[in-house]
Amino acid sequence: MLKISFEDWKNSMSFMIDDNFDNNFLLSIEPLTRFINQNCQLFSNAEPLSIFLTSDSELKAVDKLKAFVSLIGLSEERLKRVVSLVRFRFYQEDFKSEWTVNQISRKLITDKGFKDLMIEFFIDGRNSQIGAEIPLYYMKNFKLTDQEFISELRNYKYVERILNDNEIQGKYSNEVGAHVERIIQTKLEDYKEHINATLQYEIQKEFPLLNKNIDFLIPSVNSPIILIESSYNITTGSGQSKRADQLVEFYGTLMRHNANHRANKIIILNYCDGFGWVGRQNDLHRIYDASDFVFNQRTINVLDVVLNEYIPNPMA
Repeated sequence: MLKISFEDWKNSMSFMIDDNFDNNFLLSIEPLTRFINQNCQLFSNAEPLSIFLTSDSELKAVDKLKAFVSLIGLSEERLKRVVSLVRFRFYQEDFKSEWTVNQISRKLITDKGFKDLMIEFFIDGRNSQIGAEIPLYYMKNFKLTDQEFISELRNYKYVERILNDNEIQGKYSNEVGAHVERIIQTKLEDYKEHINATLQYEIQKEFPLLNKNIDFLIPSVNSPIILIESSYNITTGSGQSKRADQLVEFYGTLMRHNANHRANKIIILNYCDGFGWVGRQNDLHRIYDASDFVFNQRTINVLDVVLNEYIPNPMA
C-alpha cells in the first residue's frame, strides 16, 4: 500500500470529537467541586487545611492539591518552583530535577516540617517564611483569610469554572491521550471481529530493541511485525520536538534491524492528531519521515489496510 502524503495527513488533523467522552469527563469534576464547596470554610485554619491536603479519603490527596493551587491562583508549575526554592533554601538540597506534583503531595503527607512550611505559606502568603522570598504576583489570590473569597468557594459554578479553566486542562489532555489509545484498540478489536479473527496484539509492553514501552505490538513483543505509537497534542510545546527526536531514533534502529533481518521486518505506524501538531509542522514532518505509515482519527482506516497487507489471514 502507499503511505498517505504528508499534506493529506496534516490536513486530516483534528480535535478529538467524542461527545460522550467529553460529557463524562466534565462530570468527573463534580465530586471534587462539591468537596471543595463543603470544606472551604476550613481552609483558613492550618490543621483542617492540612488534613484536606494530606488525606486520601473520599478523594486522592494529590487531586485535592492540584485543585487547591488552582483555586488560589498558584498553578502546578509555580508550585513546583516554590517547592524547588524550599528544597534549596530550607533543606539545602543539591538537586538536578524538580519534583512532580505527585512527589510534592507525598512529601506533604510524610514530612511534617515540609507540610507545616507549605500550609503556613498557603494561608499567610508574604507573612510566611516561604512567602518572604516569593513575588507578590504569585500570591495575588492568596485570600484564604478573606471571608468574601471563602464565600465564593461555596459557589459550585465558581469553583467548577476555576477547575475547568486550570486544574483539569492538563488532566483533560492526558485523558484524551488515553482515549486515543482506546480508539486504536477498538479499531483492532473491530478488525479482529469482522476481518481476521486470528489477529493478536499486546499493549504497553517493553520492547527490548528500542528499550521502550510501545503502545501496541502486533502480534507480540516476542515476534513483532507492526509497532504502533500514538500522540495527541492540543497545544504546542518543546515536548513535541523531543517526541520527534525519539521517533527518528527508533526508526533508525528499526531500519538497521530490518537490514540485518530481512525475513523478520518490523514496521512502525505513527498516530498523531490534534491541532497542536499543525502548529509544529517541522516536528510532524520529521515523524512522517520516520514512519512506514501514518494515520489519525480521520484516517483510522489506514490501520485496516496495513493489517491486511502485513498480517497473515488464514481465513482469506
